[in-house]
Amino acid sequence: MGAVETWLYRLSKRKSRYRLNDSIAEAVRAHHLNGDQRAVLNIGAGGEIGDLLASLDVRCIAVDIDPGRHPDYVANVEDLGIFPDASFDAVFCIEVLEHVESPSAAVREMERVLRPGGVLIGSTPFLLGIHDAPADYQRFTRQGLQRLFAAFDQQLLRERNGYFAAVASLMTRRFIIGSAQQQRRARFLSPLILMLASATELLDRWLPCNDGTTGYFFVFGKPSQ
Repeated sequence: MGAVETWLYRLSKRKSRYRLNDSIAEAVRAHHLNGDQRAVLNIGAGGEIGDLLASLDVRCIAVDIDPGRHPDYVANVEDLGIFPDASFDAVFCIEVLEHVESPSAAVREMERVLRPGGVLIGSTPFLLGIHDAPADYQRFTRQGLQRLFAAFDQQLLRERNGYFAAVASLMTRRFIIGSAQQQRRARFLSPLILMLASATELLDRWLPCNDGTTGYFFVFGKPSQ
């Protein structure tokens, strides 16, 4: 990958994950999850999120359905039977639920392994193209997430960006999705795409609206009683 291709790839990832890393770092600090004094489970292994948590000194036990990602345990989030009830102070579930066949089963399992008073920190996309197909099954609205996590106390649920910023993110994702030929065409048209994306982001400032967003970041707490 050349310098231009690398820059466009990083730009696309940065826009599609806007505010996500900062939100994770904020939650880590707020709940004092760094160091080895807390039991933390990360649903998903390796990748950018694993690297970010490591950089924040969060000592996680990583679970993933894919052994190729080298998790500590190979397991499906819908069945975390390898862990007893109330095993963890915190669970991270970042950009995972859209890939789960039964999100309600996954949430029940995460609730089960959380200790009373523990927190579930997560994110999920909304206006974002299909990725990691064919295992990309659904998108969640704010109301859908509240319904899914009804057994928890909502501590934080916010949009990662606004309607038009989400549209701009969809534009720049064209640099990294599709066939190799489609990506080459997108890179060839990158001046036009970037100009349109910049104009669309300006609209987000002039016409702010949270009815559409790239995704949601959330913190839900397991009730103490």
